[in-house]
Amino acid sequence: MKKIALYALLFVSMNVSAQNEAAEDTIAMSAITTIGKLDGTKTEMNIGKEGGRIISSDGKVELIIPAGAISKKTTFRIQPVTNMAPNGKGQAYRFEPSGIEFQKPVQLIFRYDEDESRDNMQLLMGIAMQDNSGQWYSLKKFILDTVAKTLSGDINHFSDWSKFDELKIDPSYARIKVKKSMSLTINMITADDGGDELMQLIPMKKKKIPWSATWMANEIINGNATEGYISVTSRTSVKYTAPAALPPKNPVEVTAEIAGIVYKTIVKGKSETFEKLRLVSNILIYDNAYEVTMVSSNDAPAGSVLGTVTYKDTGSFVVSISGNEAKIIEKVNKNIPDKLEYKGKCRIVQEKAGSGNIHIIGTNSIKLIPPASPNENSRIEIVFKRAPTIFPLLKFTCPPVGSGSEWYKGDNQQANVFAAKFLAAYPQQVKFEVKDGEQTILLLGKEGSEVFVKFTVKQIKDE
Repeated sequence: MKKIALYALLFVSMNVSAQNEAAEDTIAMSAITTIGKLDGTKTEMNIGKEGGRIISSDGKVELIIPAGAISKKTTFRIQPVTNMAPNGKGQAYRFEPSGIEFQKPVQLIFRYDEDESRDNMQLLMGIAMQDNSGQWYSLKKFILDTVAKTLSGDINHFSDWSKFDELKIDPSYARIKVKKSMSLTINMITADDGGDELMQLIPMKKKKIPWSATWMANEIINGNATEGYISVTSRTSVKYTAPAALPPKNPVEVTAEIAGIVYKTIVKGKSETFEKLRLVSNILIYDNAYEVTMVSSNDAPAGSVLGTVTYKDTGSFVVSISGNEAKIIEKVNKNIPDKLEYKGKCRIVQEKAGSGNIHIIGTNSIKLIPPASPNENSRIEIVFKRAPTIFPLLKFTCPPVGSGSEWYKGDNQQANVFAAKFLAAYPQQVKFEVKDGEQTILLLGKEGSEVFVKFTVKQIKDE
């Protein structure tokens, strides 16, 4: 998709001009929720009147404080919290200090990934904030960059902020055993365009308007025996029944193509209308399947001046067993490390996320080995393709060591080049038994120590 700068002024409108039926809201309630709970590592940085930037510990949100926005040195904090926003997307973040007044707007940047940029789903994203009463509002003006995959806007105060979807299928991801059924629902959010900068969010529980959805399973309308069947239970809900065997394309993409809802925006100063909207939910079909969960952390000493950086990365994959064959049907790479913690006297800025020290790019072989005797279990042996360890690119600004010396500025680029060349990311080889219960199949060090790696495997049960 080509690069566009998207300024969203009004989100969803309902196209009723082609019919005589009037729009009527039968149920609408304010988007008031509880406040999110702490859910991640806090990042903090001292920033003065010259300005600066601070990035969350997961690398997914950034605040840029312009020069002149504050009059004195201030400690800024980004604390991940559980996302309570209606149609909330990913993590929410609490910005501190609360109550601070800015002389210039602060730029807020959210980053999103490949999964969120499929079809036109990224055009349905917005930025939301929650006030002290629990009410959620959307930022009226923001910029969507579909090349850099960022969502950004100017804010004037701190609170809890998150991304949200104007329309979404709930759940957007699920696992379901063969032959089992589950419900999927389209959730809509609209906004009261009453403010200069913020608009009050309103989830529409029921709306008598002429819109419709065409449902598909892997692009087949209403599905079939191979991809699973879809049966409509209401205008906003369907029941999906998994096939009796694993489908060729797994996870199954359950898609709703929406007609009658218009998404209006301003693109590069011109009014644009998007009438063809696609909502997608990924449903992983499994039978006899095992999930391997991986966690790795290590300290990277940067000398007496720079201090120490702790990287923590996680990932997982699912192995499906059918007859005498085994294959990986799902893999999760956390391309932005789950945790990036710095201990030292310097200021650090994360320029690039990297792929961390857990990264799956493919397999060289995967084998299901039958038991040698009746008292033994079958075994899975997997050899993965080598993936380089690519740590985040960090820039350091450090205070003088002695009197008369200058501030040190540098980065870890050379160290990253060395790591990518000589250090292979996990996993490299995995072996486990096909049996019930959780197994620890790799353990190096202790959690919290300088080097810690742990792999566990567990059979997936009915959810």
